[in-house]
Amino acid sequence: MKKQLINKGIAFILAILLQVGNLSAQEIRERIYLQTDKQLYLAGELLWMKLYLTDAEGIPLDFSKVGYVELVDETDPHIQAKVEINNGIGEGWMELPPSLSTGFYRLIAYTRYMRNEGEAIYFQRPISIINTFRNDEALQTDTLLFSEMPSALENTITVTTDSRTLPTRSQGQLLIQGIPENIHSLSLSVAGKDFVLPPNIITINQWNKSLAELPQKPLQNAFAPEYEGHIIQGKLVDIDSPQTPPGFKVPSFLGFVGDQIRLYNGQVNDNAEVSFYTNRNSGTHEIATSTYNLIGKKYRVDIQSPFETHTEKTLPPFIMNPKWEEQLLQRSVGLQAQYTFTPDSRGRIEHSFSHFQWNIEKSYLLDEYTRFTTMEEVIIEFIQGVTIRRSNNKRSLAVLTDDKTGYTSLRSLLVLDGIPILDHDFIFSYDPLLLKKIDVYRGKYVFGEDLFEGVVAMYSYNNDYPGLKLDETTQFFDYEGTQAKRLFYVPAQAETKRIPDFRHTLLWEPNVNTGGNTSISIPFRTSDITGEYQVTIEGLTKEGKVIRGTAYFDVK
Repeated sequence: MKKQLINKGIAFILAILLQVGNLSAQEIRERIYLQTDKQLYLAGELLWMKLYLTDAEGIPLDFSKVGYVELVDETDPHIQAKVEINNGIGEGWMELPPSLSTGFYRLIAYTRYMRNEGEAIYFQRPISIINTFRNDEALQTDTLLFSEMPSALENTITVTTDSRTLPTRSQGQLLIQGIPENIHSLSLSVAGKDFVLPPNIITINQWNKSLAELPQKPLQNAFAPEYEGHIIQGKLVDIDSPQTPPGFKVPSFLGFVGDQIRLYNGQVNDNAEVSFYTNRNSGTHEIATSTYNLIGKKYRVDIQSPFETHTEKTLPPFIMNPKWEEQLLQRSVGLQAQYTFTPDSRGRIEHSFSHFQWNIEKSYLLDEYTRFTTMEEVIIEFIQGVTIRRSNNKRSLAVLTDDKTGYTSLRSLLVLDGIPILDHDFIFSYDPLLLKKIDVYRGKYVFGEDLFEGVVAMYSYNNDYPGLKLDETTQFFDYEGTQAKRLFYVPAQAETKRIPDFRHTLLWEPNVNTGGNTSISIPFRTSDITGEYQVTIEGLTKEGKVIRGTAYFDVK
Protein backbone atom coordinates (compact mmCIF):
# COMPACT_ATOMS: atom_id res chain seq x y z
CA MET A 1 0.00 0.00 0.00
CA LYS A 2 1.99 2.91 -1.27
CA LYS A 3 2.01 6.59 -0.37
CA GLN A 4 -0.96 7.52 -2.49
CA LEU A 5 -3.07 5.12 -0.44
CA ILE A 6 -2.64 7.38 2.59
CA ASN A 7 -4.44 10.19 0.82
CA LYS A 8 -7.05 7.73 -0.41
CA GLY A 9 -7.60 6.52 3.15
CA ILE A 10 -7.99 10.06 4.46
CA ALA A 11 -10.50 10.82 1.72
CA PHE A 12 -12.44 7.68 2.60
CA ILE A 13 -12.64 8.66 6.28
CA LEU A 14 -13.76 12.17 5.36
CA ALA A 15 -16.47 10.68 3.14
CA ILE A 16 -17.67 8.53 6.03
CA LEU A 17 -17.75 11.55 8.33
CA LEU A 18 -19.70 13.53 5.76
CA GLN A 19 -22.16 10.67 5.36
CA VAL A 20 -22.59 10.45 9.13
CA GLY A 21 -23.21 14.18 9.27
CA ASN A 22 -25.86 13.94 6.58
CA LEU A 23 -27.74 11.34 8.56
CA SER A 24 -28.78 14.12 10.99
CA ALA A 25 -27.53 15.12 14.37
CA GLN A 26 -28.78 11.99 16.10
CA GLU A 27 -26.46 9.03 16.61
CA ILE A 28 -26.38 6.25 14.05
CA ARG A 29 -28.31 3.13 14.98
CA GLU A 30 -28.30 0.12 12.69
CA ARG A 31 -31.07 -2.39 12.10
CA ILE A 32 -31.12 -5.55 9.96
CA TYR A 33 -33.76 -7.53 8.10
CA LEU A 34 -32.89 -11.04 6.92
CA GLN A 35 -34.81 -12.73 4.09
CA THR A 36 -34.55 -16.44 3.26
CA ASP A 37 -35.65 -18.40 0.22
CA LYS A 38 -38.20 -20.35 2.34
CA GLN A 39 -39.12 -21.26 5.93
CA LEU A 40 -38.80 -25.07 5.96
CA TYR A 41 -35.56 -26.90 5.12
CA LEU A 42 -34.21 -30.41 5.13
CA ALA A 43 -30.92 -31.10 6.85
CA GLY A 44 -28.34 -31.14 4.05
CA GLU A 45 -30.01 -28.42 1.95
CA LEU A 46 -28.67 -24.98 1.11
CA LEU A 47 -30.28 -22.01 2.83
CA TRP A 48 -30.13 -18.79 0.80
CA MET A 49 -30.36 -15.46 2.60
CA LYS A 50 -30.17 -11.73 2.07
CA LEU A 51 -29.48 -8.92 4.54
CA TYR A 52 -30.93 -5.42 4.42
CA LEU A 53 -29.06 -2.88 6.57
CA THR A 54 -31.07 0.19 7.63
CA ASP A 55 -31.18 2.88 10.27
CA ALA A 56 -33.59 2.76 13.20
CA GLU A 57 -36.43 4.02 10.98
CA GLY A 58 -35.92 1.40 8.27
CA ILE A 59 -34.19 3.68 5.75
CA PRO A 60 -31.36 1.90 3.86
CA LEU A 61 -27.96 2.64 5.39
CA ASP A 62 -24.47 2.20 3.96
CA PHE A 63 -22.33 1.90 7.08
CA SER A 64 -21.23 -1.51 8.35
CA LYS A 65 -19.62 -3.77 5.75
CA VAL A 66 -20.07 -7.09 7.57
CA GLY A 67 -23.18 -8.83 8.91
CA TYR A 68 -23.14 -11.78 11.33
CA VAL A 69 -25.73 -14.54 10.98
CA GLU A 70 -26.05 -17.54 13.30
CA LEU A 71 -28.26 -20.62 13.23
CA VAL A 72 -29.11 -21.17 16.89
CA ASP A 73 -31.33 -23.65 18.71
CA GLU A 74 -32.45 -22.85 22.25
CA THR A 75 -28.90 -22.26 23.46
CA ASP A 76 -26.13 -23.16 21.03
CA PRO A 77 -25.07 -21.89 17.59
CA HIS A 78 -24.77 -24.62 14.95
CA ILE A 79 -23.64 -22.43 12.05
CA GLN A 80 -21.99 -19.01 12.13
CA ALA A 81 -21.46 -16.92 9.00
CA LYS A 82 -19.96 -13.53 8.20
CA VAL A 83 -21.69 -11.88 5.25
CA GLU A 84 -20.11 -9.03 3.32
CA ILE A 85 -22.40 -6.00 3.03
CA ASN A 86 -22.15 -3.54 0.15
CA ASN A 87 -24.36 -0.45 -0.07
CA GLY A 88 -26.46 -1.83 2.77
CA ILE A 89 -27.08 -5.21 1.08
CA GLY A 90 -25.57 -8.60 1.95
CA GLU A 91 -25.96 -11.87 0.01
CA GLY A 92 -25.27 -15.10 1.87
CA TRP A 93 -25.96 -18.80 2.29
CA MET A 94 -25.67 -21.67 4.76
CA GLU A 95 -24.99 -25.33 4.16
CA LEU A 96 -27.23 -27.09 6.66
CA PRO A 97 -25.30 -30.10 8.02
CA PRO A 98 -26.94 -33.53 7.54
CA SER A 99 -26.42 -34.06 11.28
CA LEU A 100 -28.87 -31.32 12.34
CA SER A 101 -31.76 -32.59 14.44
CA THR A 102 -35.36 -32.01 13.44
CA GLY A 103 -36.75 -28.95 15.16
CA PHE A 104 -37.28 -25.21 15.20
CA TYR A 105 -34.25 -22.95 15.02
CA ARG A 106 -33.61 -19.22 14.97
CA LEU A 107 -31.54 -17.26 12.50
CA ILE A 108 -30.03 -14.33 14.39
CA ALA A 109 -28.56 -11.43 12.38
CA TYR A 110 -26.65 -8.37 13.58
CA THR A 111 -23.59 -6.22 12.93
CA ARG A 112 -20.61 -5.64 15.18
CA TYR A 113 -21.79 -2.06 15.70
CA MET A 114 -25.25 -3.27 16.80
CA ARG A 115 -23.60 -5.09 19.70
CA ASN A 116 -23.26 -1.66 21.35
CA GLU A 117 -27.06 -1.71 21.88
CA GLY A 118 -27.43 -5.32 22.95
CA GLU A 119 -29.25 -8.44 21.79
CA ALA A 120 -32.73 -6.92 22.08
CA ILE A 121 -32.35 -5.17 18.70
CA TYR A 122 -30.96 -8.14 16.77
CA PHE A 123 -33.10 -9.60 14.01
CA GLN A 124 -34.39 -13.13 14.65
CA ARG A 125 -36.09 -15.29 12.03
CA PRO A 126 -37.48 -18.69 13.06
CA ILE A 127 -37.09 -21.56 10.60
CA SER A 128 -38.01 -25.25 10.58
CA ILE A 129 -35.55 -28.06 9.82
CA ILE A 130 -36.42 -31.73 9.26
CA ASN A 131 -33.75 -34.43 9.18
CA THR A 132 -34.77 -37.18 6.74
CA PHE A 133 -31.48 -39.04 7.14
CA ARG A 134 -32.25 -40.13 10.68
CA ASN A 135 -34.70 -42.91 11.55
CA ASP A 136 -35.00 -42.07 15.25
CA GLU A 137 -37.46 -39.21 14.69
CA ALA A 138 -40.72 -41.07 14.24
CA LEU A 139 -43.84 -39.53 12.71
CA GLN A 140 -46.51 -38.66 15.27
CA THR A 141 -50.26 -38.79 14.91
CA ASP A 142 -50.88 -35.08 15.33
CA THR A 143 -49.21 -31.84 14.54
CA LEU A 144 -49.54 -28.27 15.63
CA LEU A 145 -49.17 -25.53 13.03
CA PHE A 146 -47.82 -22.54 14.89
CA SER A 147 -48.18 -19.92 12.15
CA GLU A 148 -50.27 -19.10 9.16
CA MET A 149 -49.02 -18.04 5.77
CA PRO A 150 -48.51 -14.26 5.58
CA SER A 151 -51.62 -12.52 4.31
CA ALA A 152 -51.79 -11.35 0.70
CA LEU A 153 -53.07 -8.06 2.15
CA GLU A 154 -49.43 -7.26 2.93
CA ASN A 155 -48.59 -7.18 -0.78
CA THR A 156 -47.55 -3.82 -2.19
CA ILE A 157 -46.87 -5.04 -5.75
CA THR A 158 -48.60 -7.55 -8.02
CA VAL A 159 -46.98 -10.88 -8.91
CA THR A 160 -48.53 -13.38 -11.33
CA THR A 161 -47.38 -16.40 -13.30
CA ASP A 162 -48.21 -17.04 -16.95
CA SER A 163 -50.14 -20.14 -15.84
CA ARG A 164 -51.57 -21.30 -12.53
CA THR A 165 -50.51 -24.86 -13.40
CA LEU A 166 -47.21 -25.79 -15.03
CA PRO A 167 -45.81 -29.18 -16.06
CA THR A 168 -42.51 -30.44 -14.70
CA ARG A 169 -39.35 -29.34 -16.52
CA SER A 170 -41.09 -26.48 -18.24
CA GLN A 171 -40.48 -22.78 -18.76
CA GLY A 172 -42.54 -20.34 -16.73
CA GLN A 173 -42.77 -16.55 -16.61
CA LEU A 174 -43.25 -14.26 -13.64
CA LEU A 175 -44.92 -10.91 -14.28
CA ILE A 176 -44.17 -8.31 -11.61
CA GLN A 177 -46.17 -5.08 -11.74
CA GLY A 178 -46.37 -1.90 -9.69
CA ILE A 179 -42.65 -1.71 -8.90
CA PRO A 180 -41.63 1.68 -7.46
CA GLU A 181 -39.06 3.61 -9.50
CA ASN A 182 -36.78 4.47 -6.58
CA ILE A 183 -35.76 0.88 -5.77
CA HIS A 184 -32.94 0.36 -3.28
CA SER A 185 -32.95 -3.42 -3.61
CA LEU A 186 -35.38 -6.17 -4.58
CA SER A 187 -35.08 -9.93 -4.14
CA LEU A 188 -37.03 -12.90 -5.50
CA SER A 189 -37.58 -16.47 -4.36
CA VAL A 190 -39.49 -19.26 -6.10
CA ALA A 191 -39.65 -22.35 -3.88
CA GLY A 192 -41.94 -25.19 -2.85
CA LYS A 193 -44.64 -24.04 -0.48
CA ASP A 194 -43.84 -24.77 3.18
CA PHE A 195 -46.25 -27.34 4.63
CA VAL A 196 -45.28 -26.55 8.22
CA LEU A 197 -44.29 -23.09 9.40
CA PRO A 198 -42.18 -22.14 12.42
CA PRO A 199 -43.69 -20.04 15.22
CA ASN A 200 -43.85 -16.28 14.82
CA ILE A 201 -42.66 -15.99 11.25
CA ILE A 202 -41.97 -12.42 10.20
CA THR A 203 -42.29 -10.63 6.87
CA ILE A 204 -40.52 -7.45 5.84
CA ASN A 205 -43.78 -5.56 6.49
CA GLN A 206 -44.00 -6.82 10.07
CA TRP A 207 -40.32 -6.14 10.68
CA ASN A 208 -40.70 -2.58 9.42
CA LYS A 209 -43.67 -1.94 11.73
CA SER A 210 -41.79 -3.40 14.71
CA LEU A 211 -38.81 -1.04 14.41
CA ALA A 212 -40.52 1.68 16.43
CA GLU A 213 -41.04 -0.79 19.30
CA LEU A 214 -37.37 -1.75 19.61
CA PRO A 215 -35.60 -0.32 22.66
CA GLN A 216 -33.13 2.51 22.11
CA LYS A 217 -30.67 2.21 24.97
CA PRO A 218 -27.65 4.52 25.19
CA LEU A 219 -25.00 3.46 22.68
CA GLN A 220 -21.86 1.93 24.12
CA ASN A 221 -18.50 2.33 22.41
CA ALA A 222 -17.13 -1.15 23.00
CA PHE A 223 -17.51 -2.27 19.37
CA ALA A 224 -16.16 -0.13 16.55
CA PRO A 225 -18.22 -0.17 13.35
CA GLU A 226 -16.85 -2.23 10.47
CA TYR A 227 -17.33 0.53 7.90
CA GLU A 228 -14.32 -0.55 5.84
CA GLY A 229 -14.18 -4.33 6.29
CA HIS A 230 -14.04 -7.15 8.83
CA ILE A 231 -12.21 -6.41 12.10
CA ILE A 232 -10.32 -9.46 13.35
CA GLN A 233 -10.08 -9.20 17.12
CA GLY A 234 -7.28 -10.61 19.26
CA LYS A 235 -5.90 -10.47 22.78
CA LEU A 236 -2.27 -9.80 23.73
CA VAL A 237 -0.90 -12.45 26.09
CA ASP A 238 2.39 -12.40 27.98
CA ILE A 239 3.83 -15.83 27.17
CA ASP A 240 5.73 -16.12 30.45
CA SER A 241 2.94 -14.65 32.58
CA PRO A 242 -0.44 -15.18 30.86
CA GLN A 243 -2.45 -13.59 33.68
CA THR A 244 -0.50 -10.34 33.60
CA PRO A 245 -1.55 -7.91 30.86
CA PRO A 246 1.21 -5.95 29.12
CA GLY A 247 1.86 -2.50 30.55
CA PHE A 248 2.37 -1.06 27.05
CA LYS A 249 1.13 -1.51 23.50
CA VAL A 250 3.04 -4.34 21.84
CA PRO A 251 3.47 -3.98 18.03
CA SER A 252 1.50 -6.78 16.36
CA PHE A 253 0.93 -7.99 12.80
CA LEU A 254 -1.44 -10.37 11.07
CA GLY A 255 -0.65 -11.99 7.72
CA PHE A 256 -2.71 -14.23 5.44
CA VAL A 257 -0.77 -17.35 4.49
CA GLY A 258 -0.63 -17.95 0.73
CA ASP A 259 0.71 -16.64 -2.54
CA GLN A 260 -0.16 -12.97 -1.94
CA ILE A 261 1.00 -10.25 0.43
CA ARG A 262 -1.85 -9.49 2.83
CA LEU A 263 -0.53 -7.88 5.97
CA TYR A 264 -2.33 -5.89 8.66
CA ASN A 265 -0.97 -3.89 11.56
CA GLY A 266 -2.72 -4.39 14.91
CA GLN A 267 -4.29 -1.49 16.80
CA VAL A 268 -3.80 -2.16 20.54
CA ASN A 269 -5.94 -0.55 23.25
CA ASP A 270 -5.31 -0.15 26.99
CA ASN A 271 -7.02 -3.49 27.71
CA ALA A 272 -4.46 -5.38 25.58
CA GLU A 273 -7.11 -6.00 22.91
CA VAL A 274 -5.77 -6.01 19.36
CA SER A 275 -7.86 -5.03 16.33
CA PHE A 276 -6.77 -5.90 12.80
CA TYR A 277 -8.74 -3.84 10.27
CA THR A 278 -8.96 -6.13 7.25
CA ASN A 279 -10.97 -6.04 4.03
CA ARG A 280 -11.95 -8.41 1.22
CA ASN A 281 -11.09 -11.51 3.24
CA SER A 282 -13.78 -13.87 1.92
CA GLY A 283 -13.32 -17.61 2.35
CA THR A 284 -11.43 -19.69 4.90
CA HIS A 285 -7.76 -18.85 5.29
CA GLU A 286 -4.79 -19.71 7.41
CA ILE A 287 -3.56 -16.61 9.17
CA ALA A 288 -0.44 -15.90 11.23
CA THR A 289 -0.09 -13.36 14.03
CA SER A 290 3.32 -12.03 15.09
CA THR A 291 4.61 -9.59 17.69
CA TYR A 292 7.91 -7.79 18.20
CA ASN A 293 10.24 -9.18 20.82
CA LEU A 294 10.64 -6.16 23.11
CA ILE A 295 13.25 -5.97 25.89
CA GLY A 296 13.48 -9.72 26.17
CA LYS A 297 9.73 -10.11 26.75
CA LYS A 298 7.65 -12.38 24.53
CA TYR A 299 4.00 -11.84 23.67
CA ARG A 300 1.52 -13.64 21.46
CA VAL A 301 -1.86 -12.67 19.99
CA ASP A 302 -4.81 -15.01 20.61
CA ILE A 303 -7.59 -14.57 18.02
CA GLN A 304 -11.08 -14.19 19.50
CA SER A 305 -14.53 -14.98 18.13
CA PRO A 306 -16.42 -12.00 16.67
CA PHE A 307 -19.79 -13.59 17.43
CA GLU A 308 -22.17 -12.77 20.27
CA THR A 309 -23.10 -15.10 23.12
CA HIS A 310 -26.89 -15.37 22.94
CA THR A 311 -29.52 -15.56 25.65
CA GLU A 312 -31.23 -18.93 26.03
CA LYS A 313 -34.71 -19.07 24.51
CA THR A 314 -37.26 -21.86 24.86
CA LEU A 315 -38.58 -23.11 21.50
CA PRO A 316 -41.73 -25.23 21.12
CA PRO A 317 -41.35 -28.95 20.37
CA PHE A 318 -41.46 -29.98 16.74
CA ILE A 319 -44.04 -32.74 16.20
CA MET A 320 -43.89 -34.70 12.96
CA ASN A 321 -47.06 -35.52 11.02
CA PRO A 322 -47.56 -38.68 8.91
CA LYS A 323 -49.40 -36.55 6.34
CA TRP A 324 -46.05 -35.10 5.34
CA GLU A 325 -44.52 -38.47 4.49
CA GLU A 326 -45.02 -38.34 0.72
CA GLN A 327 -43.73 -34.78 0.38
CA LEU A 328 -40.74 -35.47 2.62
CA LEU A 329 -39.89 -38.64 0.68
CA GLN A 330 -39.97 -36.81 -2.65
CA ARG A 331 -37.90 -33.95 -1.33
CA SER A 332 -35.41 -36.21 0.43
CA VAL A 333 -34.87 -38.32 -2.70
CA GLY A 334 -34.43 -35.10 -4.64
CA LEU A 335 -31.80 -33.85 -2.20
CA GLN A 336 -29.82 -37.09 -2.48
CA ALA A 337 -30.15 -36.97 -6.27
CA GLN A 338 -28.62 -33.48 -6.29
CA TYR A 339 -25.67 -34.74 -4.24
CA THR A 340 -25.25 -37.65 -6.67
CA PHE A 341 -25.88 -36.16 -10.11
CA THR A 342 -25.04 -32.47 -9.75
CA PRO A 343 -22.59 -32.18 -6.84
CA ASP A 344 -20.75 -29.32 -8.56
CA SER A 345 -23.91 -27.21 -8.46
CA ARG A 346 -23.44 -26.77 -4.70
CA GLY A 347 -19.93 -25.39 -4.96
CA ARG A 348 -20.21 -22.65 -7.56
CA ILE A 349 -18.16 -19.98 -5.80
CA GLU A 350 -17.20 -16.71 -7.43
CA HIS A 351 -13.43 -16.27 -7.51
CA SER A 352 -11.78 -13.36 -5.72
CA PHE A 353 -9.12 -11.12 -7.22
CA SER A 354 -5.59 -10.17 -6.25
CA HIS A 355 -5.15 -8.13 -3.06
CA PHE A 356 -1.62 -6.77 -3.43
CA GLN A 357 -1.69 -5.18 -6.86
CA TRP A 358 1.50 -3.15 -7.00
CA ASN A 359 4.22 -3.85 -9.51
CA ILE A 360 7.03 -6.22 -8.68
CA GLU A 361 10.44 -4.71 -9.32
CA LYS A 362 11.98 -8.12 -9.93
CA SER A 363 10.82 -11.71 -9.60
CA TYR A 364 13.33 -14.54 -9.26
CA LEU A 365 12.30 -18.11 -10.13
CA LEU A 366 15.01 -19.87 -8.20
CA ASP A 367 15.06 -23.04 -10.29
CA GLU A 368 16.37 -20.94 -13.19
CA TYR A 369 19.53 -20.19 -11.20
CA THR A 370 22.25 -22.19 -9.52
CA ARG A 371 20.69 -23.50 -6.33
CA PHE A 372 22.71 -22.49 -3.28
CA THR A 373 22.34 -24.18 0.06
CA THR A 374 22.35 -21.08 2.26
CA MET A 375 20.04 -18.08 2.16
CA GLU A 376 22.92 -15.65 2.45
CA GLU A 377 24.49 -17.04 -0.73
CA VAL A 378 21.18 -16.77 -2.59
CA ILE A 379 20.75 -13.10 -1.70
CA ILE A 380 24.36 -12.10 -2.32
CA GLU A 381 24.81 -14.00 -5.59
CA PHE A 382 21.71 -13.12 -7.60
CA ILE A 383 18.96 -11.19 -5.75
CA GLN A 384 19.64 -7.74 -7.17
CA GLY A 385 18.45 -4.67 -5.30
CA VAL A 386 18.59 -6.38 -1.88
CA THR A 387 21.48 -6.18 0.54
CA ILE A 388 22.29 -7.66 3.94
CA ARG A 389 22.90 -5.33 6.88
CA ARG A 390 24.59 -6.36 10.11
CA SER A 391 23.97 -4.68 13.46
CA ASN A 392 24.42 -6.00 17.00
CA ASN A 393 25.17 -9.49 15.65
CA LYS A 394 21.85 -9.45 13.78
CA ARG A 395 21.30 -9.53 10.03
CA SER A 396 18.49 -7.75 8.22
CA LEU A 397 17.48 -7.14 4.61
CA ALA A 398 17.37 -3.72 2.93
CA VAL A 399 15.93 -2.92 -0.51
CA LEU A 400 17.30 -0.50 -3.11
CA THR A 401 15.58 2.89 -2.94
CA ASP A 402 13.31 4.24 -5.68
CA ASP A 403 16.02 6.56 -7.01
CA LYS A 404 18.55 3.69 -6.93
CA THR A 405 21.11 5.81 -5.07
CA GLY A 406 21.35 3.57 -2.03
CA TYR A 407 19.54 1.14 0.19
CA THR A 408 16.57 1.88 2.43
CA SER A 409 17.20 3.32 5.87
CA LEU A 410 13.84 2.29 7.31
CA ARG A 411 12.75 -1.31 7.88
CA SER A 412 12.05 -3.46 4.86
CA LEU A 413 9.19 -5.93 5.04
CA LEU A 414 10.04 -9.64 4.81
CA VAL A 415 7.30 -12.24 4.30
CA LEU A 416 7.47 -15.99 3.71
CA ASP A 417 4.30 -17.41 2.11
CA GLY A 418 2.48 -14.34 3.44
CA ILE A 419 3.79 -14.80 7.00
CA PRO A 420 5.51 -11.66 8.38
CA ILE A 421 9.06 -12.44 9.47
CA LEU A 422 9.75 -9.58 11.89
CA ASP A 423 13.19 -10.85 12.90
CA HIS A 424 15.04 -10.97 9.55
CA ASP A 425 17.95 -12.83 11.08
CA PHE A 426 15.72 -15.88 11.34
CA ILE A 427 15.39 -16.28 7.57
CA PHE A 428 19.11 -16.95 7.18
CA SER A 429 18.63 -20.31 8.90
CA TYR A 430 15.87 -21.31 6.45
CA ASP A 431 16.62 -23.81 3.67
CA PRO A 432 16.51 -21.90 0.33
CA LEU A 433 16.00 -25.17 -1.55
CA LEU A 434 12.43 -25.14 -0.23
CA LEU A 435 11.71 -21.84 -2.01
CA LYS A 436 10.21 -21.50 -5.47
CA LYS A 437 10.61 -17.75 -6.00
CA ILE A 438 11.54 -14.43 -4.42
CA ASP A 439 9.80 -11.15 -5.35
CA VAL A 440 11.26 -7.73 -4.65
CA TYR A 441 9.18 -4.54 -4.39
CA ARG A 442 10.67 -1.06 -4.17
CA GLY A 443 9.06 2.00 -2.59
CA LYS A 444 7.22 2.79 0.65
CA TYR A 445 4.34 0.67 1.90
CA VAL A 446 2.01 1.55 4.77
CA PHE A 447 0.30 -1.13 6.83
CA GLY A 448 -1.79 0.54 9.52
CA GLU A 449 0.61 2.64 11.57
CA ASP A 450 3.75 0.94 10.24
CA LEU A 451 5.83 2.13 7.30
CA PHE A 452 8.17 -0.17 5.38
CA GLU A 453 10.67 0.71 2.70
CA GLY A 454 10.67 -2.11 0.21
CA VAL A 455 9.29 -5.63 0.41
CA VAL A 456 11.03 -9.00 0.01
CA ALA A 457 8.43 -11.74 -0.53
CA MET A 458 9.55 -15.39 -0.51
CA TYR A 459 7.31 -18.25 -1.63
CA SER A 460 7.61 -22.02 -1.28
CA TYR A 461 6.38 -24.39 -3.99
CA ASN A 462 2.99 -25.02 -2.38
CA ASN A 463 2.77 -21.87 -0.22
CA ASP A 464 2.72 -24.03 2.91
CA TYR A 465 5.96 -22.76 4.59
CA PRO A 466 7.65 -26.21 4.84
CA GLY A 467 10.15 -26.59 7.64
CA LEU A 468 9.34 -23.18 9.12
CA LYS A 469 9.89 -23.16 12.89
CA LEU A 470 9.12 -19.86 14.59
CA ASP A 471 9.04 -19.05 18.30
CA GLU A 472 5.93 -18.59 20.41
CA THR A 473 5.46 -14.97 19.32
CA THR A 474 4.06 -16.24 16.00
CA GLN A 475 0.81 -18.21 16.01
CA PHE A 476 -1.21 -19.84 13.23
CA PHE A 477 -5.01 -20.05 12.99
CA ASP A 478 -7.57 -21.33 10.51
CA TYR A 479 -9.89 -18.36 10.15
CA GLU A 480 -13.18 -18.09 8.30
CA GLY A 481 -13.62 -14.65 6.77
CA THR A 482 -16.70 -13.28 5.06
CA GLN A 483 -18.50 -15.69 2.78
CA ALA A 484 -17.34 -16.10 -0.79
CA LYS A 485 -20.15 -15.32 -3.19
CA ARG A 486 -22.01 -18.50 -4.15
CA LEU A 487 -23.79 -18.64 -7.49
CA PHE A 488 -27.32 -20.02 -7.60
CA TYR A 489 -27.52 -23.10 -9.82
CA VAL A 490 -30.13 -23.55 -12.54
CA PRO A 491 -29.43 -26.45 -14.98
CA ALA A 492 -29.28 -25.71 -18.66
CA GLN A 493 -32.17 -27.14 -20.68
CA ALA A 494 -29.83 -29.64 -22.35
CA GLU A 495 -28.74 -30.97 -18.95
CA THR A 496 -32.28 -31.69 -17.77
CA LYS A 497 -32.79 -34.14 -20.64
CA ARG A 498 -30.19 -36.54 -19.31
CA ILE A 499 -30.00 -36.00 -15.53
CA PRO A 500 -32.64 -35.67 -12.78
CA ASP A 501 -33.63 -32.18 -11.71
CA PHE A 502 -34.85 -32.12 -8.11
CA ARG A 503 -34.50 -28.47 -7.21
CA HIS A 504 -36.92 -27.47 -4.47
CA THR A 505 -35.93 -23.80 -4.74
CA LEU A 506 -36.44 -23.06 -8.43
CA LEU A 507 -35.06 -19.53 -8.38
CA TRP A 508 -33.22 -17.32 -5.91
CA GLU A 509 -32.34 -13.87 -7.16
CA PRO A 510 -31.15 -11.63 -4.31
CA ASN A 511 -30.69 -8.60 -6.53
CA VAL A 512 -33.42 -8.22 -9.16
CA ASN A 513 -32.46 -5.68 -11.82
CA THR A 514 -35.60 -3.74 -12.70
CA GLY A 515 -33.84 -1.33 -15.06
CA GLY A 516 -36.03 1.41 -13.61
CA ASN A 517 -39.17 -0.22 -15.03
CA THR A 518 -42.41 -0.50 -13.07
CA SER A 519 -43.24 -3.81 -14.75
CA ILE A 520 -40.83 -6.66 -15.56
CA SER A 521 -40.99 -10.31 -16.63
CA ILE A 522 -38.62 -12.95 -15.22
CA PRO A 523 -38.30 -16.51 -16.60
CA PHE A 524 -37.83 -19.62 -14.47
CA ARG A 525 -37.80 -23.40 -15.00
CA THR A 526 -39.73 -25.99 -13.03
CA SER A 527 -38.03 -29.18 -11.83
CA ASP A 528 -39.10 -32.79 -11.30
CA ILE A 529 -40.66 -31.99 -7.91
CA THR A 530 -44.43 -31.60 -8.09
CA GLY A 531 -46.69 -29.70 -5.74
CA GLU A 532 -47.59 -26.12 -4.89
CA TYR A 533 -44.94 -23.41 -5.18
CA GLN A 534 -44.72 -19.94 -3.70
CA VAL A 535 -43.25 -16.81 -5.28
CA THR A 536 -42.02 -14.23 -2.76
CA ILE A 537 -40.67 -10.79 -3.58
CA GLU A 538 -39.34 -8.46 -0.89
CA GLY A 539 -37.42 -5.22 -1.00
CA LEU A 540 -37.02 -1.61 0.06
CA THR A 541 -37.13 1.73 -1.68
CA LYS A 542 -34.43 4.32 -1.10
CA GLU A 543 -36.81 6.07 1.30
CA GLY A 544 -37.33 2.89 3.31
CA LYS A 545 -40.78 1.95 2.02
CA VAL A 546 -41.51 -1.78 2.05
CA ILE A 547 -41.97 -3.76 -1.17
CA ARG A 548 -43.66 -7.15 -1.01
CA GLY A 549 -45.49 -9.47 -3.37
CA THR A 550 -46.53 -13.15 -3.36
CA ALA A 551 -48.07 -15.60 -5.79
CA TYR A 552 -48.73 -19.36 -5.98
CA PHE A 553 -48.77 -21.96 -8.74
CA ASP A 554 -48.86 -25.75 -9.08
CA VAL A 555 -46.42 -28.09 -10.80
CA LYS A 556 -47.98 -31.34 -12.03
